[in-house]
Amino acid sequence: MDIITHLALGACSTEVLLTKKLGKKGLIWGASAQVLPDIDTLPALFLPADQSLLIHRGLTHSFLFALIAGIFLAFTVHKIYNQAGLSYTALLFFFCFQFTLHDLIDTCNSYGTGLLEPFRHQRFSINLLYVVDPLLTAGLLVGSLVLIFKCTLYPHRKKWAWAMLIISGCYTGFAAINKVYVNGKINHSFKSQQMNPAGYFTTPAPFNCMLWYLVVAVDGGYYTGYSSVWDDPQQSVRYEKHLKNDSLNVKIGDKRVLQHLITFADPYYTLSQTGSSLYLNVLRFGQVQGWRMPNAPFVLSYPLNASGNQTVLLQKGRLAGWNKSSLEAYIRRIAGNTP
Repeated sequence: MDIITHLALGACSTEVLLTKKLGKKGLIWGASAQVLPDIDTLPALFLPADQSLLIHRGLTHSFLFALIAGIFLAFTVHKIYNQAGLSYTALLFFFCFQFTLHDLIDTCNSYGTGLLEPFRHQRFSINLLYVVDPLLTAGLLVGSLVLIFKCTLYPHRKKWAWAMLIISGCYTGFAAINKVYVNGKINHSFKSQQMNPAGYFTTPAPFNCMLWYLVVAVDGGYYTGYSSVWDDPQQSVRYEKHLKNDSLNVKIGDKRVLQHLITFADPYYTLSQTGSSLYLNVLRFGQVQGWRMPNAPFVLSYPLNASGNQTVLLQKGRLAGWNKSSLEAYIRRIAGNTP
């Protein structure tokens, strides 16, 4: 998830677990622990993008890191505040909880999280929340601001923290219900359109959990589509076909980069060619306004024959073309009005 969500989640959960003995200093420790796993974004400044993609949400997002970092921070805080009456065991639980909570909420979006690194390189993702969801973050942010600006003697601090955590938890439950509903609709569409997919996944479209992006694996490629929970139940899902184009492999010189990207795509990708340039498109990240434009380009499209660090080129089109008009159209699409 985005850093604001992690910081706000860290502050609210810390108020419930720790601030009784540490006061507002506990908010700083909790919020810091909540974002620490994302320190793995720093290698992106120095490594080629294909490698930094795999490093992010790898080892520092594992249960092993949660335990080791939890032990270290618990020892550090226990030494600093040894007069505060906090036991080492309580601090160990607190920091391990913060790291594990970070990891688990990150599995809710489509990037993939290496919970079992370095023993197993599988990435886990349940595709439940978009990486930036204002409706999820709003309550946590309000709660954290209350905790920051209200004095430690304010009697309702913990009530605010609990309320915002429950609201965000209920929103996550709402997203889960929506996903189950959309998946049921998708499975019905397979039968009505006589499709026999090898696999599929659904993940939220940008900034909400009511419009869902669909990717269906078939022989030779994929179908993509969009479905809102407010669409007419009798309305068929409209799919677009994308060829996988594995035959373009022979034109790619650096097979190592290609393999890194295929591993990251796990395994939803296509190859495409524009002029003399070859691209690997990672389907899990969606399309640029694909909900309104047929055959929209994919958000994460890696130039395979480019030189240097191409990190700045990745996801460059996520918000391309967004303006007041497109935003209004997007809200209408979420509400069930198809273009």
